[in-house]
Amino acid sequence: MRAAALLSGGKDSVLAAHLAAEEGYELTHGITVIPSNPESRLFHVPNADLGTVIARAMGLRPVRVRSGRGDAADLRALARALRRLDVDALVSGAIASRYQRERLDRVCRRLGIEPVHPVWGLDPFEELELLLERGFEVVIVAVAAAGLDASWLGRRLDEAAVRDLRRLHDRYRVHPAGEGGEYETLVLDAPMYRERLVIERAVKRWEGDSGYLEIREVRTEPKDRGGTARPR
Repeated sequence: MRAAALLSGGKDSVLAAHLAAEEGYELTHGITVIPSNPESRLFHVPNADLGTVIARAMGLRPVRVRSGRGDAADLRALARALRRLDVDALVSGAIASRYQRERLDRVCRRLGIEPVHPVWGLDPFEELELLLERGFEVVIVAVAAAGLDASWLGRRLDEAAVRDLRRLHDRYRVHPAGEGGEYETLVLDAPMYRERLVIERAVKRWEGDSGYLEIREVRTEPKDRGGTARPR
């Protein structure tokens, strides 16, 4: 089945696309919704524009969607974009939010296409371990929870970071996958990528008890057939 993948550039959406491809879906497009609401409960906000870069890095045709105000307007804009595509399914990175999944399912039903949620219900620590096992290169680009300070911005999601997230989960009940908005991520490299992303310029923005990494410039570099970046 031909499928479009919702791509924010975050770990959930990229992992979902990866798993869908393993399940046999033919991914053709990467759709990035630029939410009008900075507090959107449906779509990833920090550095959302990089979703199109991610799509190209994966060899997909990028589709960039902007909408009016609010989640309903974002969903209408997504539906309009999907109607123009020759796809049979929509892949999302919904992992625990029923609000997100139910609304995406509703859009798919109206369009007569299959909703695909490969990471739905996945244990959050299992997801983190899966990312490490599969060689995903993930950085944290926003934090908003107790125990997550400015030092986490730009930090790689590695074994040490996962251990720290376990401690924060035990102490503050921080959701390990950041499902409550505790943190957001950007995937710089993954098995499906034909090119990896390199952050050239970024600025940490911190206000009170939360902040984000404003990525001002990225470049891509090609990978050899073994999946490693070739020096330029």
